Amino acid sequence: MNEIVRIVNNTEDMKIKLTFKYIIAFMAFTFLLGELHELVHTSIGRTMCGCWGDRDFNGWGLCDGCWDNLFPYSTITTFAGPLFTFIMGWIGYFLLGKNKTINQKALGFALVFGNMPFARLLTAAGGGGDEVYALSLLTENFNLSWIVGFVGIFLITFPPLKRAYQEIGNKRKIGWFLLFFLTPTAIYLLVVLIGLNGLLSAGVLSGQGILGSPVIINIWTVLIIVVLFFTRNHLYNLFISSSINSEEESQSVTSNH
Repeated sequence: MNEIVRIVNNTEDMKIKLTFKYIIAFMAFTFLLGELHELVHTSIGRTMCGCWGDRDFNGWGLCDGCWDNLFPYSTITTFAGPLFTFIMGWIGYFLLGKNKTINQKALGFALVFGNMPFARLLTAAGGGGDEVYALSLLTENFNLSWIVGFVGIFLITFPPLKRAYQEIGNKRKIGWFLLFFLTPTAIYLLVVLIGLNGLLSAGVLSGQGILGSPVIINIWTVLIIVVLFFTRNHLYNLFISSSINSEEESQSVTSNH
């Protein structure tokens, strides 16, 4: 039977079906988006300063000769990472729009949650993160930067999150939303920030690799790209449509007769 590209217009008809293969693909996608976020920081810094700064899995700096130009170099470099992340999230927003295929919606859903909006909100709420730091350089007022940073992140991430929530057709809708909203951050914290950063801090494969990154980061990046390459098709298999299932069951009954 020829594959049919279906446009999904009825949210209630589209339900999440979570599989182990999807989880592997989604987390590989999430890890890759996290690394791309850091590479945007360091690459912009390299472009402006002419040299790579030190970095780990979630922290980076400008090279020594660039600190005399902390403003605007550090401000621009710091804003660059969140800008990339927000753009990816909003691409997800548009892929979740009307007249999109079920595959496009699945990719949009992964982009919204794979960029870990909860992590951005949580870090800003604690007075940290790229946005608050960069605003502090501009305003020289931490409290103002803290408030503006958190509110700004909320306003930017709310529309994609709202649209993703609306696409969930399962019962216990809030539970499914919270699963995708919270869990990627928790897994990233355990695997990358605690596990891999711990190894790097202990000196494991900490020598200089390519793109201004330690060797362990290069190996990790290649690993997640390979995993994502072999599981990428499962990233589109998040949603199932009950109308499609009903059609298939009806066709099966008809063929049997």
